[in-house]
Amino acid sequence: MKSILSIVFCFFFILIEAQEALYMPREFQKAYQNDTRSLNGKPGKNYWQNQCTYSIDVEVIPGTWKVIGSQTITYKNNSPDSLYKVYIKMHPNHYKRGALRANEIPVENLTNGMQISSLVVNGKKVPFKNTNKSTNLAPENVDNINYSSNISVTERSSFIRLNLKSPIPPNSTFNITIDWITSMPSTYVNRIGAYDDNSAFVGYWYPQIAVYDDIDGWDDSEYTGAHEYYLDYSNYEVNITVPKNYKIAATGQLLNPEEVLEPAEFKNYQVAKSAFKPVIITEGKDVKSDEAKNTWKFKATNVRDFAFGLSDNFKWVGQSVKLKSKIVSSNIIYNLKDEKYAENVLAIQNKSLVFLSEDYPGIPFPYDTFTTYIGVPEFDGMEFPMMANNGFSKNVKSNTYMTFHEASHTYFPHYVGVNEIKYSWMEEGWATFFTIKFIQDLYKGTEDEDRQLKKTIRGYLVNAGKQWESPLIAPTNHLTIRKGHFQLSYRKPAFMLLALESLIGESVFKSCLKEYINRWKGKHPTPYDFMFTFNDVSRKNLNWFWNKWVFQYGYADLALKEVSKLGIIIDNKGGLPVPIKLQLIDTDGKVVIIEKTPEIWSSNSNTIIIKNIEIDKLTSVELLSDAFPDTNTKDNLLVLKNK
Repeated sequence: MKSILSIVFCFFFILIEAQEALYMPREFQKAYQNDTRSLNGKPGKNYWQNQCTYSIDVEVIPGTWKVIGSQTITYKNNSPDSLYKVYIKMHPNHYKRGALRANEIPVENLTNGMQISSLVVNGKKVPFKNTNKSTNLAPENVDNINYSSNISVTERSSFIRLNLKSPIPPNSTFNITIDWITSMPSTYVNRIGAYDDNSAFVGYWYPQIAVYDDIDGWDDSEYTGAHEYYLDYSNYEVNITVPKNYKIAATGQLLNPEEVLEPAEFKNYQVAKSAFKPVIITEGKDVKSDEAKNTWKFKATNVRDFAFGLSDNFKWVGQSVKLKSKIVSSNIIYNLKDEKYAENVLAIQNKSLVFLSEDYPGIPFPYDTFTTYIGVPEFDGMEFPMMANNGFSKNVKSNTYMTFHEASHTYFPHYVGVNEIKYSWMEEGWATFFTIKFIQDLYKGTEDEDRQLKKTIRGYLVNAGKQWESPLIAPTNHLTIRKGHFQLSYRKPAFMLLALESLIGESVFKSCLKEYINRWKGKHPTPYDFMFTFNDVSRKNLNWFWNKWVFQYGYADLALKEVSKLGIIIDNKGGLPVPIKLQLIDTDGKVVIIEKTPEIWSSNSNTIIIKNIEIDKLTSVELLSDAFPDTNTKDNLLVLKNK
């Protein structure tokens, strides 16, 4: 049987070799040989992924912003492998002195990170020293494992590794209990920290089991702050204790609203569930409290992460949004001082949920609730399952962009579990693409219709064609410079998707996108699963397109070479297959627009000729760059001598 599979696998690559093969690293080849993934883009018959169940009890101490937690993790090994190691991510160590990081953190925001006080594995206590080890990006030395005990611990900057003398067998469970304290930054920075003395957002905050997958095995990457995360789908039961006057918004379903809300607030909360107009659930006024505490209980099923915000003075406004197939609870929570900036945010969020469900991507919103928690002290945003954590801009239209962009991440990376560490473009690229489409729809027929498109074009042009603008297939976490991250994660992939939509047509593009989401929801796709799905559903071999956009260096830059009896000759100086938009003006002043899809570059020639043009009457030919970037527009116009 194995020999037959090998023959089929080899035949496929012989076939695409004749068409134009895609480079495939060895670890990916192995996955296809093992049938965990299929060459048509579907999960393979042997596809698997592991899963965790988290039971967390935590108390947050406002002022000191200590997060004191105790948790039990049940880890299910669904892989065919015996696991001799377990990696536990400790993202809060990013804020420790001497930690490995690629982003700027004020000295006053440095903390003790995460301190583990107790570690119990399968009922046995494991010694742990909290050595505050500072490491670099070099691969860990696995030869230094101490097997003198049944379980030992190797500590790195942002994770620990459990070394197991007796492995976790396939199709078995493994239990870990951890007591710990996370010291949050005193000022919010990079996904966690205090907004002010009374409010904070808590993300990337608890010990998390790393992903073990069919491509790389364990994710042993360090968290540097330059990238986001890669997590398995898990089930959560989280109990959060805070002073009684504090309110919490979190991932998942609130199980005890009547216990933790005041009677009037609970009434408003219930009304908002069925109201299609905004309802003020909490007023956001300071409420004095004695030493009493409340425990907020949440449950979330099959999500990648859990986050929450807390405050004793934030205003909470909610309502229901009716979609074609369901009703979604839509909420915004913000500081009263920002009331004037919040005026339109809930309405925009509601329109976002409708657009995402019915237009792009056109898949019903995956969750029953979505909350934007707004307190970040700068204009920024970060997505979490069922939540966004944003900051206000004084510009209303910028808030519109941010509100939609973060909500759109519900689909990528949360509904479709993209590895954000290695393939950030597979989620930020989609979010940027969706945002361009949403803004065009929202402001259709106005001067702002292409506001986001033009902004994205401007950003792309600044860095297009630079040496560090590496091919998209290169792992995202290998490039830590900020301008590189935005170029390769947001802008370039967004224009690739726009070019792809032009190439195969909007209807086919949407069919491919929907099928891709439906195939990989709740799973972990790679770039090959994405590309092979679009090849399969479109019934086109797009490998020539993928090679240029994903695997090779290149940038968007066309040039008018000449106009001759043969036609209009265009050079593709940047090498990327991009759409063409030509404006022709003749001696009578008549203006003709000619548009060509990227298909025109499918022969892999960097020079093409637009034929069947009445050359003798033309006075000018211009390559337009209003809808797609062109790095050098100085060679986009030819003025002819015809009169």
